[in-house]
Amino acid sequence: MKLSRLIVRNKRLVLIIGLVLIIPAGLGYLNTEVNYDLISYFPQDLSSIEGENMLEEKFGMSSFALVMTAGSELFEVIELKQKLLEVGGVTEVVWLDDFTDIYIPAGFMPESVQERFLSGECALLQIKFKENARSKHTAEAVKEIRSLISEDTYLGGQPVFITDLEETTRKEMVVYTAIAVVCLFAVLSLSMTSFLEPLLLLIAVGLAVIYNLGTNFIYGQISFITASIAAVMQLGVSMDYSIFLLHRFEEEKLSCSDPREAMASAMAKTASSISASAITTVAGFAALIFMKNGIGRDMGQVLAKGVFISLVINLTILPCLILTFQKLADRFRHKQLLPSFDRPAPWLIKLRHFSLLLLIPLAVISFNARHKLDCYYSYESYLSEKSPAMIAVNNIRETFGSTESFYIITPGDHIEKEQELVATLNQTPGVDKVISLSSEVGIGIPEFVVPEEIKNQMISGGYRCITVMLNTGSSDSPEALAVLDVADQKASQIFDRYYLAGSTPVVKDMILLEEHDNRIVSIISIGAIALILLINFKSLLLPGLLILAIQVAIWINMAIPYFQGLTQSSLTPIIIGAIQLGATVDYAILFTSRYIENRQRLKNNLQVAEQTIRDTGRSILTSALTMFAATVGIGFAASIKTTGEMTTLIGRGALISMAVI
Repeated sequence: MKLSRLIVRNKRLVLIIGLVLIIPAGLGYLNTEVNYDLISYFPQDLSSIEGENMLEEKFGMSSFALVMTAGSELFEVIELKQKLLEVGGVTEVVWLDDFTDIYIPAGFMPESVQERFLSGECALLQIKFKENARSKHTAEAVKEIRSLISEDTYLGGQPVFITDLEETTRKEMVVYTAIAVVCLFAVLSLSMTSFLEPLLLLIAVGLAVIYNLGTNFIYGQISFITASIAAVMQLGVSMDYSIFLLHRFEEEKLSCSDPREAMASAMAKTASSISASAITTVAGFAALIFMKNGIGRDMGQVLAKGVFISLVINLTILPCLILTFQKLADRFRHKQLLPSFDRPAPWLIKLRHFSLLLLIPLAVISFNARHKLDCYYSYESYLSEKSPAMIAVNNIRETFGSTESFYIITPGDHIEKEQELVATLNQTPGVDKVISLSSEVGIGIPEFVVPEEIKNQMISGGYRCITVMLNTGSSDSPEALAVLDVADQKASQIFDRYYLAGSTPVVKDMILLEEHDNRIVSIISIGAIALILLINFKSLLLPGLLILAIQVAIWINMAIPYFQGLTQSSLTPIIIGAIQLGATVDYAILFTSRYIENRQRLKNNLQVAEQTIRDTGRSILTSALTMFAATVGIGFAASIKTTGEMTTLIGRGALISMAVI
C-alpha cells in the first residue's frame, strides 16, 4: 500500500520517466537485428547442419539462386551473365557456356547439359553467392540482381525467399499493430463506460510493447516470426491486467472520495491477482525456451519478458494515466454496451448435460485430428503464392521441372563406392538426375581429363560431392524425404563417414526436432501451470480439471485446420499449445475462484454455478474478445503464411477456451 501511494502521489514524475524511457527503447529497437534464417536456430550438432558446414567449408557452396530468362538469344544470355558477375557478393554464375561451346549445333551438345540449362526458349543460370543466404551482402546482391533483370525474367532460390520474407515483414509489422489497435479499441469501447478509457489502456500497453521491443537489444537479434507477432501478442495478453485494475478502481471510488486513495487501494488489491495471472502466462511462454529449435527460445523469452514488462507498467504508469485524465474520461461516459450474462446463465445451466455429451466426443475427435494435421517445413511455404519469390520458383518449375536438390559428401578416395551409390540413386523414384565426378567421366576414364573448373565443383579438400536433383516438387514432400531415406540408408552401408546437406536433409532434422519439442513443451507448460494452480487452490483435483478443459479447447482449435484441409508450419502446433494454455487458463482460474467464493454463501451447486456465470461471464468474454481482436485481423492481412495462421489460431483459441470454460 505504501508503494502504491508513493506512485500515485508522484504521478507526473512517473509519467515523465515513462516518456523518457521511450528514447533508449527506440534506440534498442533500431539496433536489434531480425533474423530470417530459420536454419541458424538449429542445434549445431544436427547432421544436416554439419553437412551444410562441410558443403560451405570444402566446396565453397554458401548459397545459390536461379535466374530464368524467356525468349532471349544466346548472346543476350551471355551479356546478362556478365552483368550478374559484376554484382557485389556474386562469386560465380554457371551456365551452358561453362560446359560446352554454345555456338555449335544443339545436336552436338551433351544432352544432360542442355536439359540443365535450356528448355524451349528459356535459359536457366545458376548464381553462386560469396556469403550465406542470410547475409546482408547476399540480400543486397539479390536486390541488385532484381534491378538488372526484366519483368519476364525470374529470380528464385533460398536467398530470394529470405529477402522477400525480410521485405514483407518490415512492410507489414506496422500494419499488424494498426489493425490490432483499431480492433482492440472497438472491443474495449464495448466493455467500458468511457470512450477515453480504452485509449488510456492502449497507451499504457503500447508503452510496454515499445519497452519490450527495445529491450530485445540484449539478445542481439530476434527471429522474423517473433518480430511479426510479439507486439500483437503482448497487446492481447496483457490487456486483461489493465482492465482488472480499471474495474477495481471504479469499485474503490464508490467507497473512497479521494481518487488517489481509491487508486492506491485498487493497485494493492489487484497486484496479487494480476501477478498470479501473469505468472501462469509466463509459465506457458517460458516452456518454449526449452525447445531444441532455437525459435522457441527466441519467442518464449521475448513474450515472457513482454508479460513481465506489461505487469510493471500496469502497476506504475497506467494508474498515473487514469488519475491524470479521469475528469476528461468522465466527459465521454456512455452505457456499457457489452451484455451481461444474467439472461444466458440459467439456459447454460439447463444445457449442461447436452454440452457435456457434445464436448466428450468432440474432444476425442479433435485429439485424433490434431495429430493427423499436415505440416510444412520449407522456406517457400512461409510465403504467399503471390510473392515475387514464389511466382518465380513456380515458373521455373513449370519450365525446368523441380529445382530441388540435396548433396551427399563422401571421402574423396572411394570412387567405386561413389559409383555404387550413384547407381542406386539413379534407379530411385523421385530422382531426376545425379551429378558426380564418377558419373560425368564414366567408368574407365581417368578423372584428370575433366576440366579443373568442373572438377573443383565435385571434389575438394579430400571430399567428393554428389548432387541429387529431384523431381518431387518441394523439399518437404513425402517423395523427397523418401529419396533422402534411400540415399541415407545406402550411404550408411558403404561409407563409414558421410554428410547430407541441402533443404531436404534440413527438413528431416526439423521433423525430428518437432517430435522432441512438442513433447518437452507440453510436459513443461502443463507441469508448471499445474504446480501454480496447486499452490493457488491447494487441491490435487482442480488443477487437473482446469488444464484438461483448456487442453480440450486446444485440441478443438488445432483440429479445425485439419478438417479445412490446411497445412500448418511445424512450429505452429507447439507454439499455439503453449500460448493458448498460458494465456487462457486465466479464464478457468477466474471462474473457479469465484465459484469457490459463491459456495460459501449459496448451498445449491446449480445456483452456485449459475451465479458464477453471471459474475464472471462478462469479464471472461471481454478477455477473450480482446485476444481475438488483437490477433484475428492479422490472419486475414498477413502475407507471411506462418504469421497469419498463428494469429488466427491464437484469436480463435481464446474464443474456444471461453466457450469450453
